[in-house]
Amino acid sequence: MVVKSRRQSLVSLGLLVALLGLLILPAIVHADNNPPEGYNYTVRQGDTWSNVSHRTGVSVAELKRFNPQAIHPKGWLWVGERLLIPGKPPKVEPPKVEPPKAEPPKAVGYWYQVRPGDTWNTVAKATEVSVRDLWRANPGLMNRQLWLYLGQRVRIPAAAPTTPAATAAASPTAVATTAAAAKAAATPVAPVAPAQPRAAAGCPETFAGYPDAIAARLNMPGKTLNNLQAWLAACGALVEGESDVTPAALQSPTSADVVVAIFDPAAASPEAKGMLAVYHARPQGGYALARTITGEGVITLLAADDINADGKSDLAWTDTTCGLHACFSTLAVESWDGKGYQVWIAGDPTMASAEYAFQDILPEDSGDEILVHGGVIESPDAGPQRAWTEAYASLNGAPYALASRTYDKSVCLYHAIQDAGALLGSWARGGFDPAIDAYQAALNDPALTACWTVKDEVPLLKDFARFRLVVSHLAGGQSGKAAAVAAQIEQPALKGAADTFLKSYKASGSIIQACRDTVDYAEANPAAWQFLADWGLANPTFAPEDLCPLK
Repeated sequence: MVVKSRRQSLVSLGLLVALLGLLILPAIVHADNNPPEGYNYTVRQGDTWSNVSHRTGVSVAELKRFNPQAIHPKGWLWVGERLLIPGKPPKVEPPKVEPPKAEPPKAVGYWYQVRPGDTWNTVAKATEVSVRDLWRANPGLMNRQLWLYLGQRVRIPAAAPTTPAATAAASPTAVATTAAAAKAAATPVAPVAPAQPRAAAGCPETFAGYPDAIAARLNMPGKTLNNLQAWLAACGALVEGESDVTPAALQSPTSADVVVAIFDPAAASPEAKGMLAVYHARPQGGYALARTITGEGVITLLAADDINADGKSDLAWTDTTCGLHACFSTLAVESWDGKGYQVWIAGDPTMASAEYAFQDILPEDSGDEILVHGGVIESPDAGPQRAWTEAYASLNGAPYALASRTYDKSVCLYHAIQDAGALLGSWARGGFDPAIDAYQAALNDPALTACWTVKDEVPLLKDFARFRLVVSHLAGGQSGKAAAVAAQIEQPALKGAADTFLKSYKASGSIIQACRDTVDYAEANPAAWQFLADWGLANPTFAPEDLCPLK
């Protein structure tokens, strides 16, 4: 009877659990079908969890709780990701401007080939497309001098011309010969006037006048940061995704300070000049201008808080200029010491196509490190490339300095040999074994391939790796292994270099003298090194003295 009673109890318990499940399931389904109230935010260049939190007024913890899909291993946010921001979106008062006149939709466009004497102005005049629209349609043609090169193809974002005169102007073979065309070709590109009536909006006449004008706006009774942002947008001084009005606690954990990043609305886009203006909240109310930074290019605020956890607020930003094939960003950090802002990073770290993130990756109690990933130049002449990550740390509260550099994984044999060469170059710190292991790994990895235009690239690079193994083995006291590897070299000039190195060492007993004699051999036999001399703009050159680098 006891056993039967227990069975009856278990059956009853099972029925009760099933009943509860049926009651709870609709509630779960209902909850899934009713997501929390909020709005979407699209991640922009330079965004971090911290500045999205500042911008939206939602804590980092809440942002991560509502967006688990956006939590990545390195703590980065990816440009273009959509975040759910709980609550109602901030109200931004739009500038009062007349709506633009309706225009007929434009076609996809056509190509224009640059002719002798062409400038952006003459192309704009010939195609009836504004210079600014031409720039937007052709970012790969931008350079600091605003030059066009004969034969370049310019994308025209408009319907193809139909009149005979316009067709001749767009023809690749047409040549400008009139005096008017010559005069237009000699005319420098002028900034495009903003469409917004800036004078009516009370905008400053010069870029230098913005810091004081912003302070005056901040100190107007009843004005909010949203009002300021709308006014700056009306003046054409804000760039979507690159500039903003950011609240920050800089003087103390409770101070309501403001950081404003703007760009010169009168500047042409490739020559845009940015500015960072910092305003401190005054005890008696209102704001005072505390710091102004004018950039060489567009300034993007990365963070405005205590990044390195030393009890002092920091400002981190980038200054970005764009060339023909890449945009280069320079990282800057300043720290508030109670009296002024002090430079808090060593040097001027600059990287092409850079993305930034903040994450605590070191065991030391140094707050967040600044992680910079990029380095790739979008040019067919750049050669084999791989991106890399630089980590900048503020150890013990000291100014940020480079702590590590880590390259992305590559399938190029050339990159593996570059890495081995770096280890050989640091033999004084780590000995020769790390370089030996790296060269041997490059020889043994079947996944490593050719990535450039050198004839017989893989066999040449492998024989070069073997030559460097000869040098490393002998310098490490392993003469037998050095001779065995030398016997495997097939390329005649590199085989001669290995034989020269071994014979010189046998005669002199000096690795340094053996390298000197090998360099003399290389100068007389360029086939031993010239295949490494030109691997594109993004890679180092190579000379005879680089063949045997121990000096």
